[in-house]
Amino acid sequence: MSEAKKTNVKKELAPKLRIKLKSYDMKMLESSLGKVVGLLIKSGAEIKGPIPLPKKRKLYTVLKANFKFKDAREQFERITYSRMIDVTETGSKTMEYLQNLAIPVGVLVDVKIF
Repeated sequence: MSEAKKTNVKKELAPKLRIKLKSYDMKMLESSLGKVVGLLIKSGAEIKGPIPLPKKRKLYTVLKANFKFKDAREQFERITYSRMIDVTETGSKTMEYLQNLAIPVGVLVDVKIF
């Protein structure tokens, strides 16, 4: 009975990770996602995902004229794409591989440990 408790304690002490990737460019996001998932599998981690999150759309309206013609407007939009990966069990070298990972500048990586 005590052995079962020890294994449960060991599983609870193993850090769980939640990795979120965000980008304005879908191609860069998908290539970075492939790198992260490949390294996680290589390190022996168990993952859930990648889970696509809803895209966030920000709309900007700008007047074409600077003074008189208020009806003439232009609209610009910025779409943020995001993906999430849950790491349920980490391998022995998971954190080392994640620290040495080269990700392009246009991709934001947020790693939370819980």
